[in-house]
Amino acid sequence: MVRPDQMLFSYLAEKNAKYHPAKDYLVEVDRRLSFGRFNERTNQLARGLLARGLRPGDRVCVLNHNASENVEVFFAAMKAGGAFCPLNVRLAPPEVAAILDDARPALLVAGREYLDKLDLGRLKAAGCQVLALGPAASPGQAYEAALEGEPAARLETERRDDDLAALIYTSGTTGRPKGVMWTHRNLFSSAQASAISRRTRPEDVALLAAPIYQAAGVGTLLSSTFRGNTVVLLGKFDTAAYLATIEREKVTTAFLVPVMLQKLLECPELDRYDLSSLRTICYGSAPMPAQTLRRAMARFDWQFMGACGATETSPGYIAFLGHQDHVLDGSPEMEKRLGSIGQESINAEVRVFDEQDQELPPEAVGEIVLRGTNVMAGYWRQPEQTADVLRGGWYHTGDLGYLDRQGYLFLVDRKKDMIISGGFNVYPKEIEDALLHHPAVAQAAVAGRGHPVWGETTVAFVVPRPGAPRPSEAELLALLKERLADYKQPRGGIHFVEELPLNASGKVVKQELKKLYPEKFV
Repeated sequence: MVRPDQMLFSYLAEKNAKYHPAKDYLVEVDRRLSFGRFNERTNQLARGLLARGLRPGDRVCVLNHNASENVEVFFAAMKAGGAFCPLNVRLAPPEVAAILDDARPALLVAGREYLDKLDLGRLKAAGCQVLALGPAASPGQAYEAALEGEPAARLETERRDDDLAALIYTSGTTGRPKGVMWTHRNLFSSAQASAISRRTRPEDVALLAAPIYQAAGVGTLLSSTFRGNTVVLLGKFDTAAYLATIEREKVTTAFLVPVMLQKLLECPELDRYDLSSLRTICYGSAPMPAQTLRRAMARFDWQFMGACGATETSPGYIAFLGHQDHVLDGSPEMEKRLGSIGQESINAEVRVFDEQDQELPPEAVGEIVLRGTNVMAGYWRQPEQTADVLRGGWYHTGDLGYLDRQGYLFLVDRKKDMIISGGFNVYPKEIEDALLHHPAVAQAAVAGRGHPVWGETTVAFVVPRPGAPRPSEAELLALLKERLADYKQPRGGIHFVEELPLNASGKVVKQELKKLYPEKFV
């Protein structure tokens, strides 16, 4: 039973179905699903999950690229009292197995092409039932079989807004992925704050290419559902397909990670597409190179907004840089502001702490912390790590940054990425940003390595921009010498690579750099 005082995100499926049942909710290349039909199907699926033994709090995993069935499982699991647990389709079978061992799902829905990533015998022995999308080995294993014959009427289950609604595994830039617990209250609060911050309108059509197994993808889904928007799903990002979809579906709002925006800017056939419907672009998930953002603002007549969050903020924002802050007027104040990640989210309180967890004054660099209704309940089955990052009632992000006197938050670097060279603190992001000022540099990553004199120094990796004259190492070193102090120079050299190892959020996994190029760290 749903009470008015309970912030249950799944209740929005019923609200949207009540007020605009015939409106398209989920759109794919070959399928359109209205709010009304979506609500009926999720009611049927919720009953099908319960019939297969789902109990309150049980996890329902999904291993599939973006598709309407993923969203159906998300809502059906919540309606049935369970928790949605999406898996990254890019993971190798041992990585998938490790997460499944940790999550211990009661059911798993998998796209047909991903079944070979699963140890079906092991799952069966663990009591996990597998439902396959598309043709299945037997009728009982088909996803649609879970809906057949089930009533489509509203499902009455006892749920509270502090119950587990989703279990999302982190991308793992700092080691083994952790299961982040999101409650119903987390989801509802984040959806509301995101919709307000992004100024979404009921008539908006949102394009979702970011995967729903990461926070950015879920965030776009949440804010769009909160406003009753149509959501166009892409199975994966492809530049031509993305542009064609904007034109065909008259998309008005979209979320992009920085690498996606770079690919749009570099598309030689960009002018062939009618993008006149597009009104707003929200970007995030990874640091946005300043040059990329400035190129995009000069090229497109769109409203740009920047969102900075974490899986642990479920999947709401830590800070948000609004359209009014995206101004290229040449003033030092606005230039600096464009390099920030914005002001604190409307459902979060942000501070900067020192090593003793004491608040620092404006402009002082320390660890970014926050509290609010968007902060996770904790890490799944990891009470010690939960207690550490949520100590004192504040979520400790592990990011270093500072607040200016106007409340704008500036990200300096990951706390664990900071390098001490000759007694000086060196932040890799500062060097990366300087390298990205060169027009022929598409991506840059800087990591630490040992040094016999200075203790530590840095080594840089650069991906040249396609179609641009390739810069020399000497040219880039000269650029850094102009912009940075001598102790910040990469004494380990600058190395050109074809690509950087990225996680699902588009962030560089620096541990992988050391595995891929061990000779550069000796």
